[in-house]
Amino acid sequence: MRQRAQQGDGLEAWIVLLVGVCLGLWAMSLSGCQASSEPQQPDGGEGVPPEVIGEFCELYDAMGPYEVGMRTLRIDEEHLMDVYYPAIDNSPMQQVAVDVREQMPDDLREVLIEPGWRWMIEARHDAYNHRDGGFGVVLFAHGPGGFAGQSADVLVQMASHGLVVAAPQISEWGLNEVLATGAPGGDRALEVLRAARVTLEEDEGLGRVIADDQVVVVGHSAGARAASAMLGDEGVRGAVFWNASAAVAREQARVMWIAGDADLLATPQRVRERREASESQGTLVEVEGMGHLSSTRVCELLGGPHAMVARLVDEGVEVPPIVALTLVRSCEEATLEPARAREVVAHYTTAHALSALGREVPDEALGPDSAACFADVRLSVEGQ
Repeated sequence: MRQRAQQGDGLEAWIVLLVGVCLGLWAMSLSGCQASSEPQQPDGGEGVPPEVIGEFCELYDAMGPYEVGMRTLRIDEEHLMDVYYPAIDNSPMQQVAVDVREQMPDDLREVLIEPGWRWMIEARHDAYNHRDGGFGVVLFAHGPGGFAGQSADVLVQMASHGLVVAAPQISEWGLNEVLATGAPGGDRALEVLRAARVTLEEDEGLGRVIADDQVVVVGHSAGARAASAMLGDEGVRGAVFWNASAAVAREQARVMWIAGDADLLATPQRVRERREASESQGTLVEVEGMGHLSSTRVCELLGGPHAMVARLVDEGVEVPPIVALTLVRSCEEATLEPARAREVVAHYTTAHALSALGREVPDEALGPDSAACFADVRLSVEGQ
């Protein structure tokens, strides 16, 4: 009897201890819930998982609510354009691949057989466009030596948030021209952009689902000159300039500059000078470790710029030394992980475009405080 009583006393003590622990944990959980009723941003230090960073912010750095389709439209005999648009869900159409070789001379396409020249994007060929309609329009101008698909990852993300994004091939100064002749040709970017807008508005399918008086223009590098020149066009509500030291906003409009401190061409100092010379200074987003080509996939082709240049030289392409040096150094100077850089560019470009078009955008998505949403990336936001 005595032994059983001792066992009973021990069991009772364990029960009391267990109940006490549970009550303590319950009290802590209540305290934690009360404390977390005001969302707090992680500090982004060591130990913070990437999936936690920015979880309390309304970000546009990932795919939005719409699935995306892609169509290629002909502007004229010399120019095509890729259009990314909100599409119906679960389209059975083929997934889109961006293949750089399609923008090269014919003789190169036949011999460059490595798979590293192409990548897949989250879009479907010729998918039926979404029936919602009333989508705002974004026109994108790539820079000299580039091509429309170089920033397809960013453009697809923009389309998934309810925008129709048209990216014409500006063939006069594009990649094909540089590889064929050794230098970019004349600047017809503004002419091509305006023609692309007309083509989109007149398209039987996509023309019915866009709001043709709600347009934002985006330009990369020297392509930003055309974007800034279109600010005075009817229905153009704003512009975003990526890595652009040649864009001056002459009109009072909603504008944004996105610059990187690792950009050897459009240095932050040059970008600031252009911004200060503009009638509308808008917003400046400066990203640490981002280079001139960070909004593109160019630096990742074939595993890196050295391999890409070497492969072209192997096939007899006379890559001008200044082109090779610019490409290699632009890629090597960038320290921010390329995919993360594209996410930052996609977020600010999309948020700015939607805001300029009158869509509701959360306060934390733009403005100086938005930098805290990217706790793993050092960046600053000035003006709004």
